Amino acid sequence: MWKLLRTDKRFRRLFIGETFSSFGDSAVYLSLAIWIKDLTGSDAAAGVVFLIITAPGLAAPLLGHWVDRVRRRPLLLRMYSVMAVLVLGLLFVGDSGDVWIIYLVTLAYGVLFATPARPALLKDMLPSENAAAARSLLITVREGVRIVSPVAGAGVYTAFGGGALAVLGSATFVVAALVLWSIKVVESEPEPAGEPFARSVTAGFRFVRATPFLLRLTVSFVAFLAVVGLLETAVFAAVDQGLGQGPAFVGVIASLQGGGSVLGGILAGLVVRRAGEFRGSAVGYALISAGLVLCVWREMPLFILGAMLIGTGLPFLMVALSTALHLYAPARMQGRVNAAVSSVCDLFQTLSIAAGAALIGLIDYRIMYALMGMMALVCAVSMLLSRIAPPRVAESVADDPGDAQGDVPAGSPRPPDPSDPADEELRPAR
Repeated sequence: MWKLLRTDKRFRRLFIGETFSSFGDSAVYLSLAIWIKDLTGSDAAAGVVFLIITAPGLAAPLLGHWVDRVRRRPLLLRMYSVMAVLVLGLLFVGDSGDVWIIYLVTLAYGVLFATPARPALLKDMLPSENAAAARSLLITVREGVRIVSPVAGAGVYTAFGGGALAVLGSATFVVAALVLWSIKVVESEPEPAGEPFARSVTAGFRFVRATPFLLRLTVSFVAFLAVVGLLETAVFAAVDQGLGQGPAFVGVIASLQGGGSVLGGILAGLVVRRAGEFRGSAVGYALISAGLVLCVWREMPLFILGAMLIGTGLPFLMVALSTALHLYAPARMQGRVNAAVSSVCDLFQTLSIAAGAALIGLIDYRIMYALMGMMALVCAVSMLLSRIAPPRVAESVADDPGDAQGDVPAGSPRPPDPSDPADEELRPAR
């Protein structure tokens, strides 16, 4: 990872831009709910912020289709520029009648997060051999800034008001845009129009289904998310009933888990690159399972260790899955494949969170932790026992700078198109 930062000037610039962008994103949007609470006095109105910011994820397949039809770098530059101006609209918020402005800015943040342009651009920008290291570094910096950025954003808002928050958010987008503008990328050619719209939008789902390696990784992750959402509610009961602490202590647990995620992000790239995506995932699931089991005991040291293990394991799952999507999906399928996986994951995680909120009054929190730990262990074992061979890497223009038109070097067989029946014999064997 450190060699990549030292030797790849373009990625180093992107890394700097992502650091500023991640800091500004989490510092601002998490503080918007506090602002609305101050203006309206309503917890429900403040909670709508988190609903609005996740809603665009429902349109992820459409956004992925869009990303594959245009050049990604100009698209990101336009989105950063629009966000830099739009966030300044928060300067006009004066009272509860202006809450709609905050909601509009929140929706724009949601669209930016749901648009898979950044992971798609990385396919054209990075040689395949650097995929795991790059994903590991980006996840590490994202998790690292999240430890301090919410506190920093709340501090800026408390000390200087919402106007300062607007300037902070706009400045981070300006920096991100300038850094991206300084990076020159030879992009793959946008996918031409011609395929029926509905078929093109759903091509990402078909590609994952037709690629057993990606399908197994995705199904395991979705199964895990379908249960681990219970943690969002169970942690409050664990802090109250198990540790005898007030609700504010949940923030301490989140910080400790974030610290574990930074460590996990640093290690995950090395493990995934050397052991492969399946075994890298297995390590992550095993760490999470151990952490969840430790949280069953009502002992502070064990609970803290468990929270840190959970945080350490999560980046392994994200690095493994994102690396596999980077390597095995063609450049002009990156938008739709990433969108397909993220939309399914978001759906099941949301359902799991809702189930946790409904069940917490009926089931002891320790049973929830035990169930989540068992599911993580099952996922770890399934990854270790799987015998599915990885498909051929869909090379990018970064692997062969002389080939700026496609996803594979000239003369090589093209990646299978899951939407074309003629490609059935080219797909990986099940």
